[in-house]
Amino acid sequence: MIDEIRKAILRKINSFRDKDTKIYSEGIEQNFQEPCFYVKELRTNQDRGLGNRYKREHLYDIHYFPNPNSSTKNADMREMAEILYDKMEYIEVEGRPLMGLDMNHEIIEGVLHFFVRYPIHLYKETEPIPVMESLEQQGGLKDG
Repeated sequence: MIDEIRKAILRKINSFRDKDTKIYSEGIEQNFQEPCFYVKELRTNQDRGLGNRYKREHLYDIHYFPNPNSSTKNADMREMAEILYDKMEYIEVEGRPLMGLDMNHEIIEGVLHFFVRYPIHLYKETEPIPVMESLEQQGGLKDG
């Protein structure tokens, strides 16, 4: 499931990115080409619910590196933040929509960081617990 969410984010970015804008997801190569996106999974946590139910949350940081030769880099990053708020609200995972929560962004040292959290609910199938077989017991009173 973890990789399915990452792939869904990449598909979504690919659906609106400019064709000259690369997407990196396994790491940023040395001498990478800007403008580009880098999708980084920051943290995943899981809490147990009732029975075999679990809630898992995936936090991502989508980096956007603007064109370094642009005279409007900050405006470009603010515009991209608006696009990401709109486009990353829902991604499609295994044919179902998944809503992004706690979306926020900041610009750090000329790079847009867009944070989004995707919570999912899981149900873990378990082996059925074997039922005890019947037990016969005999009893009586002792004379004496």
